[in-house]
Formats: sequence, structure tokens, C-alpha cells
Amino acid sequence: MDMQHDTFPAIAHLSFSGDFGGREKVAVSLQRGMLRAGYDCFLYMIVEERLGPDRNENLLRSLGEKNGNWRFFRTDRRFSRVLLKEIGTSLREDGVRIVHCHCYKSLFYAHLLRALGMTKAAVFYTLHGLVLRPGWSSSFIKGTQTVGLRLCDGVIGCSKEILESNIAPGWAGKTAAIINAIEPPAEDYEDIGRMKVAARRRLVEQYGLDADKPIVINVGRLCPQKNFPLYFRLVERFLRESPNGTEANYLLLGNGALEEELREEARRLGVDDKVVFTGFVPDMAGVFTGADLLVQTSIWEGTPMCLLEANSFGLPAVVPDVGGNGDVVDDGGNGALFPVGDLDTLAEKTRAYLEDPSLREKHGRKAFERVRRDFNIADWVRRHVDFYADVVGRKA
Repeated sequence: MDMQHDTFPAIAHLSFSGDFGGREKVAVSLQRGMLRAGYDCFLYMIVEERLGPDRNENLLRSLGEKNGNWRFFRTDRRFSRVLLKEIGTSLREDGVRIVHCHCYKSLFYAHLLRALGMTKAAVFYTLHGLVLRPGWSSSFIKGTQTVGLRLCDGVIGCSKEILESNIAPGWAGKTAAIINAIEPPAEDYEDIGRMKVAARRRLVEQYGLDADKPIVINVGRLCPQKNFPLYFRLVERFLRESPNGTEANYLLLGNGALEEELREEARRLGVDDKVVFTGFVPDMAGVFTGADLLVQTSIWEGTPMCLLEANSFGLPAVVPDVGGNGDVVDDGGNGALFPVGDLDTLAEKTRAYLEDPSLREKHGRKAFERVRRDFNIADWVRRHVDFYADVVGRKA
């Protein structure tokens, strides 16, 4: 396939969403990066109204500045013939030849559109990670994704672990592991340092924090994957070991279906007055700038965008050694890894950062430098485009 920008086929990134999270961040960042690089690239976002106006508003606010290549569709049901026709019409009008799907629903629609002759576009899919609670609904979703994967022209894993756990041997040439990327907020680490004092003051004032203690953040949808009870147990341990007070301020940033359940768990452990539930926060840049440490407690991940974002703002992170975390964090070099669910190791490595501001500074600087070097948008775009060209070129 011709690699010239002006002759490369048009690309559409397709995703269903009713709220904003890492997957949406990936699709938006990738589309913007491709557009800036000179490719004809669209974002097709299907807004799921059944999730409610509050979550829809979170999505629309967080998407940020829109461009002329964004297409919005709305639906209040899981499947809609009207929506199918609208997407197919847009693909034809935009001349899209490559459809890049970011969720199992968009993958289902893309394959159906192709089966019905409504598009001849090649279909690619990014595995962002899909671990569900047992049940018939989960089995259906997994089955749908498995069939969809086999019909794809190309499959991308946002970490090697995600790819290897979902793809059977023998798919050589059809798959690629492409780690996510981020646009750093500043050219130099010192630029972030100059913004930190004001950002920290705003966080302290907004959430009633102790200005003399470090600010620890945990970020994500309030869902089982993120394992936030482990975060509460960490805080509870520190409180027991330091009866005169906690060593830090603890924020939990995000919204989701488990909010009341998690609040009850925090009360049960006696940390409900120590962990601040912020709800959905549209200005995460201000949080990352003002905070001191990211702690993540997930049981699984792809390559979390919140980790890359935190690092891009010079925050070291203590994260579970799962998914793409190990590709981003050099344990003991620019952050810390711990075995999934291991409270003892999590506490040990978190405490090291809380007690040593110079360690936070040293690892924060290295995290910032690594993101700029190894996880930049330009290289991320190039790897995707090269993979499209290789797969579609071999099909032609």
C-alpha cells in the first residue's frame, strides 16, 4: 500500500461509549495524532444514551476540543438498524477504507456492515482488555469478541500480555502489540515543576487536604477491575501503623456503578474520612500536576492511559505488574511494581515514596523522560499506520 499521506486510504476509529475512560482516550488521541500527521482520519463515537445523561455529559466534556473529522451518533439500545445504516452511510461519504474498532460492539457493527455489503473497508481491532464477571452476559460478550477477532484483518494489543492471552498461535502477521502513547504537557520537566505549586494549592483548597502531606491519587472507573478495596486496605494499614495520623492525603478519582458499595467498604475499614471520593474530574491535568504519587490497584490492565498521563506530568507510580504496566514502569528506576493484590509489597513500596521526597523527584523525572522518549504520539501513529499498510498490502 502506498505510504504517502495524500494517497493513504481514509481511516475511521469507531467506538461505542456512554462515559469517558482509557479506551475513549486512546481512540481520541490516536485519531488526533493521525490527523496531525497528515492522514485522512475520522473519529466515529456512538454515544450510548441508556447509560444516562450524567455519564454522557462526562464523555462529551472530556473529549475536549473537537475537529471537523469527528462524527457523533446516538443510540438508546444495544442494536439499532437505524444506527447501522447511519454508520454505513457515513463510511461511504467519508471514503473510509480502514475501520479501526475499539470495543466489541463496534467490532460487531463493522463486521455486519461488511457482511451486508455496506462497506468494503478493512477491519482492525484494538484489544484494550476485557475481563468480566461470570454470567451469561459475559459469555455472550466474550463469544462475540472471539468471533469478531477471527474475522478481523488485523488485531492490535495495547500490551503483549493482552495480545497473547486473547490470540491463538498461528496468527502471525495478523497481530501487533502497540503500547499506548501520550502527548506530554510540557517540553521540559522543569516546566511542570513551575506549575506544581499553584496546582497543588488548588487541590488542597478544593478537597480540604493537609497542605503539609503528600497527595496520593488512584484513578479509574469505580468497577471491580480497579480493585479499590485494596487501596482502602493500604490506607487502613498506614493508619494503624501511624496512630497519630496518616502520612498522606488520599484521593479516589472516578465514578461508576460501585460507588455506594465502595463507600460502604471505606466506612467498614474506618478510612471513609481519609479517602476523598472526588467523583468524575474533567480537569485531570490539574490533578496530575498537583499530586505527588499515583497508586494503582487493578487486577488487570491493558496499558492504562492514566499511568502514562501521570508519568507525563512527572509523577512516579506504584502499580501492579500486569498488562502493559511493566512495559512502562522500570521497577526501582522510574516507579515501582508489585504482584497483583499483594498488600505487603504495595505498602512497602508506597511508603518508600511517602517518606522520601527526593525519591519521588528522581523517579518522577525519569518517568517524564521515558514517556517523552518511548511513548510519544508520533511513533505511536507511525506503528499503527505501518501495521495497516502491511496487513492490507498483503491482502491486496
